[in-house]
Amino acid sequence: MNISTSSVTNLTDDKDLIRWDPKFTLGIPLIDEQHKHLVELCNKLYTEVMASRLKYEKDNNTQWQNALAGTLKECVNYVATHFSSEEKLMKLVSYERFSEHKNRHDEFTKKVLETAKGFNSMDFSDAIKFCKFLYEWILSHIAHEDKLYVKKVLEYKKI
Repeated sequence: MNISTSSVTNLTDDKDLIRWDPKFTLGIPLIDEQHKHLVELCNKLYTEVMASRLKYEKDNNTQWQNALAGTLKECVNYVATHFSSEEKLMKLVSYERFSEHKNRHDEFTKKVLETAKGFNSMDFSDAIKFCKFLYEWILSHIAHEDKLYVKKVLEYKKI
């Protein structure tokens, strides 16, 4: 899967980790809006990790993790909402690769929940790695895996 450099920013030169690119649009309004919101939440988490780290760096402590708890919880909750919407849609249209797609959702959810549970003991480097994991997964999932069920949804809409 090839992600262009215009859609993923350098971690040091921009406040946003991910820039929404119109090529990520699936043509399913609800899902497209949810994907955009996921990108916004990932950017918000990244921005807060960076800002909180700078704010608390002088104290050489881990208070920055506490400042992120709300955003991380919001991300976790919204991912669950989005996956539920996508899975209902795939079931409705009898998407033949539903089980495989759902397994990917479940694996991602498990990783995010495990990370969220241990977030307070993470160091800054681990938090940045988690942000990178989020953007890589979000973009590869939207740009590749989600596009696989679009044809089936559009065919269903014609019925």
